[in-house]
Amino acid sequence: MTIPNLCPTLNSLIELGFEHWDPVVISDTVGFRFAHLDLTASHMMNMYARYVVVLGGTINTGRTFAVVDHQIPDNLEEPLEAAAWISYPLRSNRSDLGPLPSWFLEGERHWDLVYARMDPEGWERRRAYEAAPKCLIDREYARPLRRNLTQGISRLLDGEQMEMTVSFDGRVFSIESHGHPQEVVASGESWPSRYKVVVSSDSTLPARFNSWVVEVSVFEGYMRFDRLRLGPCEALE
Repeated sequence: MTIPNLCPTLNSLIELGFEHWDPVVISDTVGFRFAHLDLTASHMMNMYARYVVVLGGTINTGRTFAVVDHQIPDNLEEPLEAAAWISYPLRSNRSDLGPLPSWFLEGERHWDLVYARMDPEGWERRRAYEAAPKCLIDREYARPLRRNLTQGISRLLDGEQMEMTVSFDGRVFSIESHGHPQEVVASGESWPSRYKVVVSSDSTLPARFNSWVVEVSVFEGYMRFDRLRLGPCEALE
């Protein structure tokens, strides 16, 4: 039920189960009782003269003590988005809240709604990267691939370049240079085309892999091999 005199965020919180604890005294505040936190959400103007919803309360488990003081937008019209914005600032205190309601858990699964508002440009770039061609290679398979590539690059003279063709068919990742293919088993969705990657004597590869799985991707005109970029890179077909 929408209450006309409340901001969209407070109305969304009421749909999640927040309540007016004392609507006569504080009409623009709603609250929710966790096991170790009485969380309040109040619509007010912050120090920058902007209306926000301020989250407040004290977490006290008998062993840990923490003060909650966060601000979230006041125009969250969807309960799911409000749940995400509640769960996100409480993530570091999650284990101290006690049993978590289902809406909190659902909010945790939709933090992308928070990122989209916090950094719209960064979020759009992240979404573009998630849609870009990529595959995952087991570290043990990626090591000989790295070694062979490093050897090939080391043989280049200053200013000299080498072209490679890379592809992934959903099962095998392939790099071909000078007519010699190198193939390793990988996982992920097949790439829409083959790509030409140009490397030079200045190109470098990771000295070691920090994770068990190495990601190879094509994004923004480069091929990323773990933490480093190789290229430029362009589609061939």
